Amino acid sequence: MFVFVCAGCAAELAAPLSQVALPAHAHQKYGNGIQLPALMEPGTFAVEPEPWGAPWRRWEGTDPDEVAARGVQAPVHALSDGAPGAIVIASGDTRGAVLIPEKRGGACCGLDGSVATIGCCIGGALVMRTATAHPDQVAAVAGFHPGFLVTDAPDSPHRLIPELTAEVHLGLSENDMPSEAITELNRALDAAGVRHATEIYPGTVHGFTLTRHP
Repeated sequence: MFVFVCAGCAAELAAPLSQVALPAHAHQKYGNGIQLPALMEPGTFAVEPEPWGAPWRRWEGTDPDEVAARGVQAPVHALSDGAPGAIVIASGDTRGAVLIPEKRGGACCGLDGSVATIGCCIGGALVMRTATAHPDQVAAVAGFHPGFLVTDAPDSPHRLIPELTAEVHLGLSENDMPSEAITELNRALDAAGVRHATEIYPGTVHGFTLTRHP
């Protein structure tokens, strides 16, 4: 049995765990219509032999020989340049790890107090509002087929962007937003100095994160 502890203060960060092999579906996101099982069973941990985590490189910036050597057979959104050997456990087995916003960037015990928010459809607008309302706690925002990001309202999310400190990734279908609205949104993000990416996924319609949509 293994117990993981904080390297800084020796606080126990997990229940006693037994090591198992990394499940075969560890890198699978979709189950071809079948719900994927939980990655890790309670009481177990596995070691990720491949690089994982930040920093990431977009697929366009990778070398074909390197990709082949790492066994990646098809294009992916990004390739990790992180260190191999990440420990994977079930979330219910964590112990003693809490969010401490005032220690963000310098906390021990593995968590730095920052959070990421993800929203689909109107949720895209809601997570943007959350990030602008709590710039000291939200580090990243992702919105997929988002709606109501650019409106005529005085408190439209795009007008709140000067308060934003989080990185932003927006994934749009071909019919989510008029081109003029996308331009206005990107202009506001650029003006505020926000690190961001706005992508339009060809061949998709609004709601593409749902299994019934392409």
